[in-house]
Amino acid sequence: MTISTYLELKTAIQDWSKRKDSLSMIDNFIDLAESDIWVNLNVRDMEVRATAAAPTSGRFMALPDGFLIMRRLKMVSGSDYFDLEYRAPDSLIIQNTAGRPATFTVTRELVFDRTPDSAYTTEMQYYRSLTPLSASNSTNAVLTRFPTVYLYGALFHFAQWAHDDLLLQKYSQLFDEAIKRANKIDRRGRHGPSPAMRIEGSTP
Repeated sequence: MTISTYLELKTAIQDWSKRKDSLSMIDNFIDLAESDIWVNLNVRDMEVRATAAAPTSGRFMALPDGFLIMRRLKMVSGSDYFDLEYRAPDSLIIQNTAGRPATFTVTRELVFDRTPDSAYTTEMQYYRSLTPLSASNSTNAVLTRFPTVYLYGALFHFAQWAHDDLLLQKYSQLFDEAIKRANKIDRRGRHGPSPAMRIEGSTP
C-alpha cells in the first residue's frame, strides 16, 4: 500500500488498527504523532535558513514560527560573517554594554549576551516543524520520504487509546526504529559514502 497523502495515511491507519470504532479518532492520532515526530526527527527536510535584522533596543529576538532546534547562528556586517557560540541559559554571561554579540542561548526567544550596537543581519539555520497534515495540506516531505514514521507514530497513539499494552509496546518500538532509521539515512545523505580503505604494500 502506498502512503504518500493524508487520505492514504488515514486509510492505512484504519486498516492496520482493524478497529472500525477508531475512525473518528484517526485525525487525533496523526496530530499526536506529529507532536512526537518534531521532537525526535532531525532531517534536512525540516532545516531552513532565515535572515532578520538584529534588535538594537535589547538582547531579545523572537524565534521564527515552528522553530525547534538551532543548528547555526551568524551575524553579518557588510561582507563579514561572525559565528555566535551557543551557551546553556544558565551559562550565558551578560555584558552590560552594547556591542556585537558573541554568544547566545535559546529560551522562548533568542537571547544574546549583549544588546547589538547595530542592526546586524542575523542568519539562522534551524530545524522547524512542518505544516501539519490535513485535508487542505495532504502531504509533506517527511510523509513522502519516511511514511512509516507517520504510520507507526499514529498507531502508537491508537494503541494508547485502545488500552492495548501489547500493541503499545510493538508500535512504540517500531516508531522509535523508524525515527532512528530516518535520522541515520539523512546523516548518510549529508556526508556521502565512507571513503574506501586503501591498503599500502604488495598484495600477497
